[in-house]
Amino acid sequence: MEQKIIAIPRGCDNARVEQVIVTRALKGAGTENDPCREVIQYWTLDGKLIVTRSQYEEGKR
Repeated sequence: MEQKIIAIPRGCDNARVEQVIVTRALKGAGTENDPCREVIQYWTLDGKLIVTRSQYEEGKR
């Protein structure tokens, strides 16, 4: 009996390095409503904000 090969999607097949500015800063007052967390921001080389990431905001989704 012949075995069939099945393609299964597996995530990233390609990646490349782009030049950006990455900043990391502590944010928050340390309260329940505003916990301390690290905020990471990615900027273009001409100063435009691309994305802001923090574990606190990601956990709220």
